[in-house]
Amino acid sequence: MRKLRITALILLCLGLLIGGIGIGMCFVEASSFTYRDTARLNMTQEDTATLPISLEDDQRLLSYGVIGDFVLKENLSVQLLEDKEVPAGTLQVEVDYRSVPGCDMDLYWFDYGEGGIHVNIAPNVRVEALMNAKDQILSDIKNRRIGEYQFAEITGVTFTVNPADRDKIEPLFG
Repeated sequence: MRKLRITALILLCLGLLIGGIGIGMCFVEASSFTYRDTARLNMTQEDTATLPISLEDDQRLLSYGVIGDFVLKENLSVQLLEDKEVPAGTLQVEVDYRSVPGCDMDLYWFDYGEGGIHVNIAPNVRVEALMNAKDQILSDIKNRRIGEYQFAEITGVTFTVNPADRDKIEPLFG
């Protein structure tokens, strides 16, 4: 019984020693990486995402937001336009973007009360996009760099409304 306790104590100490060495090596390796803030991937796909929104009589305020990791192009064009081809009572949202193949945009909206419409824009990064970006990510790891990888860049946001509904909309953006 005593031999069993001594053997168990020796195994415990060896396990703690090996675990400590492993944690130390992991810390040394992780601390040797340099962090680069934003790493743009090769964005070759250009597309437009659209979302029609049915306007209620009490909805007046319009805002938008972005969720997730993607780049907003400098001098991003956000417009509210009038077009007779948009059906009355409808707000058409169009988001122009560039992305890594396999990444597209999800658009959704919600009524945030007091007559406000808020449109959210979020990238949908699928496994295909990760596979298209893996060479650059693995190259960065090999070169001991890591960063926030941007899979998409928004180049423009356009809200289009029928001229009859224009006075119903009050944009909360410049």
